[in-house]
Amino acid sequence: MRGKTHMLLQGTVQREIEFEGVGLHRGRSVKVTIQPASADTGIVFCSISDGYIYQVRAHYTNLVTTHNAITIGNEGFSIQTIEHFMAAFYALGVSNASILVQGREMPILDGSSKQIIEAILAAGIQTQDVIQENFRIPYPVWIEKNGGYLIALPADDFRVTYTIDFSPKSSAVGTQTAHFIVDRDTFIESIAPARTFGFYEELEHLKGNNLALGGSLDNALVFTRDGLINDDLRFANECVRHKVLDLIGDLSLIGYRLAGHFIAYKAGHAMDLELARKIDMVRRRKQRSKIISREIVRRREFAFKKFKQRVNLV
Repeated sequence: MRGKTHMLLQGTVQREIEFEGVGLHRGRSVKVTIQPASADTGIVFCSISDGYIYQVRAHYTNLVTTHNAITIGNEGFSIQTIEHFMAAFYALGVSNASILVQGREMPILDGSSKQIIEAILAAGIQTQDVIQENFRIPYPVWIEKNGGYLIALPADDFRVTYTIDFSPKSSAVGTQTAHFIVDRDTFIESIAPARTFGFYEELEHLKGNNLALGGSLDNALVFTRDGLINDDLRFANECVRHKVLDLIGDLSLIGYRLAGHFIAYKAGHAMDLELARKIDMVRRRKQRSKIISREIVRRREFAFKKFKQRVNLV
């Protein structure tokens, strides 16, 4: 029997929040001001240039690229590396905010969502008297690419099971798995502090391609083939926890809350956004027909059973 989905109200920040820092990839200083916004605004990134306000809504339809980070934009404005902020907004129920950016990339801060969470909680969250839309995954939906996969299964809450395997790059990372039922407290305590990570041998290549120009041991975990250059880890499986953080931020670009069990194996930004598109297609199809037939559900479950057998998923 299906459980009832919790009805969550929309929310925004109670007062302005300011961040200053360096962008991970561009390596430039950036200043960000998060401002309260009215219900049904969504998360909107803004920039002022020559007296003109450029803005873009944080939504998968405005995606520019998933290469190394999420970049959204339109003809006049783009903003890079938004996923850590988006994950924090989603976890805390901040569905509406205007984000004024002096620059073209969000600050990386310490490489996690920890400082973002702390700042939002200190500012306070204003509940708005409008329901936040919630969509429950009705049947298995999945993406498979380059030996990895990302699956969404029906569930009455938001849960993630994630496995990474970086054994060929570093035995210090190796294979890691994490499972979370993602709620506010779990995100704050167990996911938000997990930092982004990279590999020492790839740094020269990244910097040669004008990426990771702002990367340092202060904002990223850096691994060699057999060790960690940083002093220590916040969690034994910090790397996979950070991938969970990224997944939450990426899926938030769907524009509404989700109930489902997300199972990832060697996934990443590109697969995350492709799954978001696919889920939104399912949602729009359901809106048109009002109900999903049992026959469609049976067909999808049968196809998923064959997929599970092929990838040896228990």
